[in-house]
Amino acid sequence: MELFSGSRASTDAGAVNPLQLLGILRSASGALIAQASLHAELAQVEWQAEKQRLGKMIIFTLIAFACLLCLIFFLGIFVLVISWDTEYRLHAFVGLLFCYLFALAWAGFKLKALSALGEKSFAATRAEISADIDLIKSAL
Repeated sequence: MELFSGSRASTDAGAVNPLQLLGILRSASGALIAQASLHAELAQVEWQAEKQRLGKMIIFTLIAFACLLCLIFFLGIFVLVISWDTEYRLHAFVGLLFCYLFALAWAGFKLKALSALGEKSFAATRAEISADIDLIKSAL
């Protein structure tokens, strides 16, 4: 902090001398590189978590699509079964319809929950970078 206050005292109206700023940046370059590498590691960890979330979303989308296809297929069969005379076929197909409808709803809710987590992607990296920017702004 003394470097910054000393540079302001020797210049006109709070302007920073470019040579002093260059000296400060050169002396802090090791710390800046270390901080940048830490941000890169954090971003890499968060990218791995984001890839896992997107992979799960793809899986649940495929499950929902498969259940939708089965639901459509069995609804067609259900219409045929209604026209038949036996009572047991109707109960079996209604049971299958509800089973696939439940699976479709479950996959949809899981997909919605995973989609909502997208807002939290890279939250730690964004917070760290904004904190560093605020710290740099307060020091200058």
